[in-house]
Amino acid sequence: MLATARVRCALVVITVAVAVAARAPATEPDGSRPIEVHVDAREASRRLLKSTLTIPVRPGPLKLYYPKWIQGEHAPNGPIADLAGLTIRAGTRAIPWQRDDIDLHTFHMIVPEGTDAVEVALEYLSPAVKEAESFTSASTTARLAMVHWYTVVLYPAGKPAREIPVRARLTVPNEWKVGTALPIESTGGATTSFKTVSLETLLDSPALCGRHFREIPLGTRAGAAHSLVIACDSAEGLKADPALVENYRRLIDEAHALFGAHHYRSYRFLMTLSDQIRHNAVEHHECSDNRLPERFFLDDTYRKQWTAWVLAHEYVHSWNGKYRRPDGLATPDYQQPMRTRLLWVYEGLTEYLGFVLSARSGLYTPELSQENLALIADWARHQGGRSWRPLVDTTVAAPFLYGARGDWQSRRRGVDFYDEGALLWLDVDTLIREKTDGKKSLDDFCKTFYGGTDGPPEVKPYTFENLVASLNGVVAYDWKTFLDRRLNTAGAEVPLDGLARGGWKVVFRDKPGELLKARDEDDKSVDLRGTLGLIVRDDGAVADVIPGSPADKAGVGPSMKVLAVNDRRLSAERLRQAVVATKGGATKVTLLLENGDYFQTAVLDYSGGARYPHLERVSSTPDRLSDVFRPRAAK
Repeated sequence: MLATARVRCALVVITVAVAVAARAPATEPDGSRPIEVHVDAREASRRLLKSTLTIPVRPGPLKLYYPKWIQGEHAPNGPIADLAGLTIRAGTRAIPWQRDDIDLHTFHMIVPEGTDAVEVALEYLSPAVKEAESFTSASTTARLAMVHWYTVVLYPAGKPAREIPVRARLTVPNEWKVGTALPIESTGGATTSFKTVSLETLLDSPALCGRHFREIPLGTRAGAAHSLVIACDSAEGLKADPALVENYRRLIDEAHALFGAHHYRSYRFLMTLSDQIRHNAVEHHECSDNRLPERFFLDDTYRKQWTAWVLAHEYVHSWNGKYRRPDGLATPDYQQPMRTRLLWVYEGLTEYLGFVLSARSGLYTPELSQENLALIADWARHQGGRSWRPLVDTTVAAPFLYGARGDWQSRRRGVDFYDEGALLWLDVDTLIREKTDGKKSLDDFCKTFYGGTDGPPEVKPYTFENLVASLNGVVAYDWKTFLDRRLNTAGAEVPLDGLARGGWKVVFRDKPGELLKARDEDDKSVDLRGTLGLIVRDDGAVADVIPGSPADKAGVGPSMKVLAVNDRRLSAERLRQAVVATKGGATKVTLLLENGDYFQTAVLDYSGGARYPHLERVSSTPDRLSDVFRPRAAK
């Protein structure tokens, strides 16, 4: 009993000490020595990464952070729930830690006297189900892994991330190779050692590794090497079409012609080709994390759906988002909340320029480029949420909207600042062209705002006022009022002025374009927003219903499941043909729906037949849109 009492007393003393540490100001870390990080990814195939860190410290209260606000995700998505096995030691002595009551990504402790470094061990449990992943969680399969360093580090409070030196090592399974923008110091066996960089650079430089691996050089521009770095679940998937590779070389040329300078030492398009991870992409300053289907290089459907915008979009971010960054997103570390109001520039302009560069580099044909804008215009027309929510609110609320469910999205509005932002910037571009009789364009703004001098990465924050001033430097206009009206007005008209001024208009035909067919095939869905007002998955699940549409008026809702159409078992083709048969009021569409344990029949009052958006030339207006898409780089 006496020994037990002593143990209890010791535990009370430890608990009180750590609690005091949580209230005491943290001791500033020793910034003269780098943090040492070793990530062991040899068990990546079972979704387990192990990390050990040696962090220079001084005795006294210490606060360690697990990264919370992740650049590129624009949200507090640091996967703290997947952190496991956390132990902290000073030599042979265990250091008790206590999680902060408010900020759950923060850990408090007391560093004993005589200690100049603590050893941290932790594990990251990568999601086993692809739907559970956030946008940039480290993704792994049996044959590859994308390692994001922010999932496997803790770092001390007290200094900006760019002032904390880090030296990292990565060990991968035998026969795996590694690709990353980090400068390599040495390679020995399965372990790659990297040169000392800042914590900011480390966390902005993910490492792609895998058994089936290939790097394709894309050439050097102004001293900076470019390449495709590919890891695939199969060897077959590495067979890149030489014509497509040439388009990516042209993408680099067109980007340099657009911006006039680059702000990186080298650039790598990291490409993870797998159907076992969530397909998405995230930007970094000297690379991009592109997660694409396993047969991306082999299947034309995937190339229509993903080729054009993904790599071009993320590449533009090296200028728009990484080099020039809204001041609310240029935070000193990964714990400070981000203010996302200017995402209509960060993401919206990038979306537009990604489309432009895809067309200029040949990644998209002129026909696909036009159909893409027609589909976006039609999508915007069906965003019923605009009646109550202005576009700027989708940017401010972005940290929540990124994780919002897909059902009722047209009523809610999601991250509309991407595609509606593209329409807005098309409006800006064509307005500049109109006012200067074609002598200037948004290209001039890009050179002024994002150009400068070739060099290594740096961040130049900007404000809304800086943006307006730069636009006025291209052509004098009341840009503040122009942008305020489009950003801050609920119930605003769909922003299609840019298309009209560009010399084109949206029309409807009874046959879908190639891009929509590819999207439906890839998404395994039937998009009938423009007719019945709903999107139906191939398994019959209703993904969304458009406000005011025939489906909406008939009482159809998301989470219901279509079992039959016009008294026959559902198939995608039967559903499409049922829409075709409505033309002229010849017949209506009758759906048998499953709603939980109940069944119901819905008769949709629609008589317009098939309607698919396309762009049609308006001869009375100069064809400014074709000039937007015209290549600029010398061949």
